[in-house]
Order: sequence, then structure tokens, then C-alpha cells
Amino acid sequence: MKNSLSTKISIVFTIAFTLVCVLFITFGRIQTNQAFDRMRISQLNSIDYLISLYRKSTPPQDIEDYFKTFNLAIVKDKNLINNVLNGKIIFTNNTPIGEFISLKYQNVLYLHLHNKSFNITFESIGSKNINDPLWAGFFITVILLISLYLSVMKSLDPLKKLNYNIKKFSSGNLDTNYSKIKGNDEIAQVAHEFDKAALKIQELVSSRQLFLRTIMHELKTPIGKGRIVSEMIDDDIQKSRLINIFERLEILINEFAKIEQLLSKSYSINFQEYHFSLIIEQVKDMLLLDNWDEHINLNYEEDAVINIDFQLFSLAIKNLIDNGLKYSDDKKVNVTCTKERICIQNRGRPFSMSIEHYKQAFVRNKNEKSTGMGLGLHIVDEICKLHKFKFDHYYSQGMHSFCVIFDDSIKIEQSCKIPITNKTSKKKKISEKQN
Repeated sequence: MKNSLSTKISIVFTIAFTLVCVLFITFGRIQTNQAFDRMRISQLNSIDYLISLYRKSTPPQDIEDYFKTFNLAIVKDKNLINNVLNGKIIFTNNTPIGEFISLKYQNVLYLHLHNKSFNITFESIGSKNINDPLWAGFFITVILLISLYLSVMKSLDPLKKLNYNIKKFSSGNLDTNYSKIKGNDEIAQVAHEFDKAALKIQELVSSRQLFLRTIMHELKTPIGKGRIVSEMIDDDIQKSRLINIFERLEILINEFAKIEQLLSKSYSINFQEYHFSLIIEQVKDMLLLDNWDEHINLNYEEDAVINIDFQLFSLAIKNLIDNGLKYSDDKKVNVTCTKERICIQNRGRPFSMSIEHYKQAFVRNKNEKSTGMGLGLHIVDEICKLHKFKFDHYYSQGMHSFCVIFDDSIKIEQSCKIPITNKTSKKKKISEKQN
């Protein structure tokens, strides 16, 4: 990752290492040049003082001891002398004593005296290993820099583990063990605190699930008994009504179970391809409307085949239609299906706030009378996110349009501008694609 913390740290240490190398190389060159300048000056001084002694007729008794005082040592290796004479000439000085030549060979400064009677070569003492202390400091600095880099990167390992665990936790894996990260630094402390928070959340989720499941379990018992008692009623009309009520209650309990799993991110999605007409038949069974055709206008521009979780997506369409019926001025809803989207429309007053506000949980329109909990659009939005569909709303000319869009390139304004007709379109035959 280009913007990861480890990448940024690596870049910083790379720049620091480069600057250290450049700095030490520059200092080394400056120190070498200064040392050669001092030795060159020492050679010139030795020549000048030697000439002055000869002019005073007081030449030095031992020429080797004389040059030692100027940090020049005689070279006795003939092979080295021959190689030195092929080195780089720094300066030459012709004197009555002879010709003095300063030479540089393999980063060492030499002084060669050529006379008719003899030739002698001196090596400037101290010209070797001039930068050894500097290079020692360089290697120590590099070792410290690399050690610091490795230490920092090692400190980031728990952060990577924590990031991985957080991703697992956010995906719904509440059983992840985070306390394996050891240490006393800030990252380890954050990991331990997150561990505590995760365990607390896990306990809250478990207690909520137990509470809801206990309620649903307890409700099924009286519903089952009521269903049995309703079969004993002689009046067929009352019997049918009671049976429908208890069936409706059982369907609602099953829906609550799905909603609880959906909101707790613990629902396992089963994707299959279905025709929209088959989904509508499922929604019709879920709504249990007495006069379906009077309230619902179906318009199949195309009986789209959609890759969905059948139960979840049917619940989303059911909530949209149910929501449209509750808030419709004429108690009618238009359902239109094309290849790119599904649109549910109803007449009504405009929202006082944006659709994003009503997508939140437990939010209702205060201007409308409703017994709902304000979860309808929130559940639809969550289901669309799980299917990677776009859910949006458009209002125009007194018409609310709630659209589930399969193609992201389709604009909501274009997708939802569908006129409502008073006649119900001819239904297509229900067909399901075999997988």
C-alpha cells in the first residue's frame, strides 16, 4: 500500500540513510583534501628550510632524521619507488640541491628528490588511513540507523495484527482473540483496550440475541395455541380471519428473526438468480392483502432476472410496497420492473428531510400517523448494500419514487421518472432459472 505507515517509515529511513551516506562522503573528501594540503605545505617547508641550511653552509648531518621532523619517511622499496614515479605530479621545485617532485600515488603523498649524485623518495607520514575514524563513525551510524529501522518495523507488527483482527471483528467474527498481542508499548495497550471493548460488545450482542430469540420463542407458543383454537370455530368467516391473523403473526416473527440477523451482521447470504415475477408472488404471500389488484399496479417492462438472496430481497420489496401503501394518499402503489431497476411509486406529500435521514434506524415521518418502528427503509437500505445495489429516492409532481438500481451508471432521476397508470399490466408467466 502506497499510503501505509510502514511504507512512509521506509521512505523516511531511506532518505535518512541516503543523507548520512552523502554527509559522510562529503566530510571524508573534505578531510582528505585538508590532510593533503597540510602534507603538501609540510613538504614545501621542508624544501625551503633545507635550502636555507645549505645557503648557510650548515646542512643537516642526517638527511633521514631531518625529513622525519617534517613527517616524511624514506622509502626503501625499489618497486614502490618505480610505481610512485608514475603517479600524479602535485608540484615540482628545482633547487640548487636538486629537483623536488611531489607525487600522489594510491591516495598517499610522496616527495622525490632527484640529484645528479643520488635519488631518494620520502613518504608523507599520516597520509594513509586518514579517514579511518570517519568511516568507523559512518559504520556505527549506519548500524544504529538500521537497528532503529528494524526496531520500528518490528513494533508495527502488532499494529498489523490488530488491523487484521479489527477487520475480522467488523466482518462479524466476534470470537476473535485479540489478547495474543504482547508488550507494554502504546500499540499493545491499544490492542488490550480493543480486546476489552470487543469482549464487551460480544457480551452485549449475545445478550440481545438471547433476549430477542427468547421473546420470539415464547410468542410462537400462544400463536400455535391460537391457531389450533381457531380451527374449532364454526363460523367460516371468523375462522378464516383468525387463521390469517395467526399466520400473519408467524410470518412477522420469522421476519423479525431475519431482521435481527441482518442488523447484527450474522446473516449468511445465499445468492441465486430469480425472476422478479417470482419475487412479487412471494411478497404477495407476505403482505396478505385482501384486495391486492386494487392496491398494487404491476408494470413489467421486463421480467428481470436478478442474482439475489430470495428471502432477504423479498423482504426488501415487501417493506417498500408496505411503506408505499401506508403513506400513499390514494392507497395505491405502482411497481415497475426493467432490466436496470425496480421502482415502487406512491402519491404523497414531500419529505421534510433528505432520504438519507429516513434510511436511519427508528426514524419516521412525524407528519404522518404510523404504528411502525421506523425500520422499513433502513432494512431496505441494508439489504441493498449486501447485494451491492443502489437504493435511492426521487420526488416529482406529487409522486414518491423508491428505486433499487442494479446498474450504477443509471441516474436516479432518469430511472424513477415512470408514469403511474390506472390499468394493471398483463402479468408474465412465473419462471425461475434453474441453477
